[in-house]
Amino acid sequence: MSLSIALSNALSGLQVNQTALQVTSSNVANVNTPNYARKIHDQQARILSGQGVGVDTAQIIRRIDQFLRRDLMTETTVLGSATVTSDYYNRMQSMFGSLGNNNALGNSITDLSVAIENVANSPEVAAHRFDAVNEAVEMAQYFNNMGTDVQKLRAQADAEISAAVDIINRELEVISDLNAQIANNGVKGLPVGDLQDRRDVAVKTISEYMELQEFTDSFGQIRLFTASGRSLVSGTSYGTLSYTTTPFMTANEDYPTTISGIFLNGGAAPPPSADMTTEIRGGKLEALIQMRDQTLPAMTNQIDQLAAQMRNEVNRVHNRGANTPFGLGTGAGDPAALYGTRVITTPGDALTLGSDVNFAILDANGDSVIPPLTIPAGATTPDAILAAINGHLTTAPGYGTAVWNNDRMEIKLEPGHRLAILDNGPAADMGDATIQFDADGDAAQEDYLGFSNFFGLNDMFVTPNLVTGTPALANQGSQVGISSTIAVRQSIVDDPSYLSRGSLRGTPPAMTLGVGDNEIAQQLAGAFGENFSYASIADGPSATSTTFSGYAGVILSFNASATASADDALNFQTFFFEDLQAKFLSEAGVNMDEELANMTIFQNAYNASARVVQAVDEMFETLLNL
Repeated sequence: MSLSIALSNALSGLQVNQTALQVTSSNVANVNTPNYARKIHDQQARILSGQGVGVDTAQIIRRIDQFLRRDLMTETTVLGSATVTSDYYNRMQSMFGSLGNNNALGNSITDLSVAIENVANSPEVAAHRFDAVNEAVEMAQYFNNMGTDVQKLRAQADAEISAAVDIINRELEVISDLNAQIANNGVKGLPVGDLQDRRDVAVKTISEYMELQEFTDSFGQIRLFTASGRSLVSGTSYGTLSYTTTPFMTANEDYPTTISGIFLNGGAAPPPSADMTTEIRGGKLEALIQMRDQTLPAMTNQIDQLAAQMRNEVNRVHNRGANTPFGLGTGAGDPAALYGTRVITTPGDALTLGSDVNFAILDANGDSVIPPLTIPAGATTPDAILAAINGHLTTAPGYGTAVWNNDRMEIKLEPGHRLAILDNGPAADMGDATIQFDADGDAAQEDYLGFSNFFGLNDMFVTPNLVTGTPALANQGSQVGISSTIAVRQSIVDDPSYLSRGSLRGTPPAMTLGVGDNEIAQQLAGAFGENFSYASIADGPSATSTTFSGYAGVILSFNASATASADDALNFQTFFFEDLQAKFLSEAGVNMDEELANMTIFQNAYNASARVVQAVDEMFETLLNL
């Protein structure tokens, strides 16, 4: 009986050491395999009726520190967020240039300012006017490119969100499948370490995109939840995320109005309760959502504010000028000499003029052809003003017409004539008349400066509305995204001589426009050196008062500072992640020296067990030969 027990012990030793060598060989083979955790062969004595009868393989387990693994998953989420944030800020920085870059927005504004100063110094030189208009066109295109590029970045973030959802869905399915295999192997007593390694990789992949909560049940299956507690994986069941990309991204696209939410188990027609967009915490996904919905729109708001401020202030000055296009006729197909940008949907509403306004019809020499029209200060309506202007223009033999065209004031003049407008407002307002009118339909009148400026009859910059055909201007239309539409008025582009340089002079009935008058050109140049107020932007710069180019510098400085902070955060998180990963690998990774030492031990134990078998065999043979 003792010989049988000895043989059983030896055979069990052979089997156990063979299994141990298999585990060791697997460790050695995977020494360079990413995310492979070292497997440990755990053996135990076999006991039968209180007597040792050999050895058994208890289990093959992973050598892994679960606390370090948890911390590493958390840091993976943080690093994912920092990576996306730094990447997008750097894209914005390279797109908008730097403070010392000649291609920066501030330099483009400065170039326009210098060109207008040249016009002010020599208003009679056509080349200066041509240069000024060209610089204005280039600056407007710079605004357009910036506005468009921001939307391209938003579209890129939107596409990356969609790709992230696909990756998460794929890994959720993998985790569910591995949960089933791990539970099945556990019941059968088969190893599960390699399956757990692959499952950890899937969990880590998802943790790059969002913060997770994880629990392991008694069957070895994990249950995965979002930070807010929504179930992603429960045993062999898993959820599915759905997302629809935005087909065409503009500054007016926003979540949840026109941009889809990220839905969990939403089905074909997801209910609002399935939307988990605002519940996503950390990782690349939250950073992408923040970039698309907050950071990049904040950049749009900044350049929109600068574009609107420049449009408002430059147009206010330019409208004081008298260099409006010459009339080409009053036929249906003839272009308007003056076509306002202000939409007046209720021309019968009350309007108050703060001072008298003079209208003079001029010939090619700048002289009045008939006595000027004066619209007196006081209460009136847009309809009454239009009727007065039209009556003046139709004075025999007829010099033009004034009508409403798509709710905008349109003035057509006979060939060789132009219309000049002069306000008689206070010097504190540079002579601009104050207009009181409820232009935005809120039942409260707003104050506007400048008659021509109010109607937009001689604007230098126009800003088409992204949403409707209504032009965007003060208290009218959506101002969102106007940086991508701002442009120099086409009639000025076609003929730079219509760039305002001088204003109507004299008093009725003798009013003229001097050929060498540079008063308006000087005021235009002065506007570029004047400080204006800029409101605080959420996720952007604080309120400030500065010049046009100064605010362009504020935008670039804010972005540069945010980029530097994002880079610093990424560097810190990368260092912290790598340090944490090194500690984790020192625990879970394969040590070649240790494995080779174990291999020698298991080999010697195997040889010893084999010798025992041989000895028992010889003893049995001796016994049988007796």
